[in-house]
Amino acid sequence: MNKKEILLGIFSGFLANIVGTIFSVIILFQEIKISNILRILSNSISDNFITKLISLGAVINLIVFFVFLRYNYEKRAQGVLVATFIIAILTIYLNNF
Repeated sequence: MNKKEILLGIFSGFLANIVGTIFSVIILFQEIKISNILRILSNSISDNFITKLISLGAVINLIVFFVFLRYNYEKRAQGVLVATFIIAILTIYLNNF
């Protein structure tokens, strides 16, 4: 049961980061068309700007983490924390290599 809860938290953390990255593109570039958002994300990959957008998207993980803690889903919150660490390591790797 615990592994299932942690995996659900990891999935929630990655999903929250994807949603947060899309929200950061919408806020920063004021685009709401999905085709323009995908174009901006594609251009940010080639311009090495994607790590900054991913980092901004990780802020949503904080909200998900505290919601899980509020409703006593400690193992799911632990999974969100694991996902955040994985995203941080991935961001550092992409930024330096």
